[in-house]
Amino acid sequence: ESKDLIQRYLIENPDPNNENAVGYRNKTCWPRDCRMRLLKRDVNLGRAIFWDIKNRLPRSITTLDWDDSFVSVYGADNPNLLFDMVGFEVRIRPLRAAGTKSAMGIMGGA
Repeated sequence: ESKDLIQRYLIENPDPNNENAVGYRNKTCWPRDCRMRLLKRDVNLGRAIFWDIKNRLPRSITTLDWDDSFVSVYGADNPNLLFDMVGFEVRIRPLRAAGTKSAMGIMGGA
């Protein structure tokens, strides 16, 4: 499904020079190893999701602006989910990616 969405996005918004990663917002409050890795597929997926959601919303009710938005892609190459909520910068990392004994202990004790 993601490949189809990316393909539809790239048909409407071609990127012949692979410049989609340029200007892609990232959460710079986190250390580099915790930020979203700007891989071509994930950047295109993030832009495609934003484009799809933006086109689904009626323009008479609201509009979305890319410059005011942040899209984080979670996957095998990006093991962190980043977002902000009520003024807090949030990073979610699954326990299996953490791999520490303390993280496993939390999971086992729940």
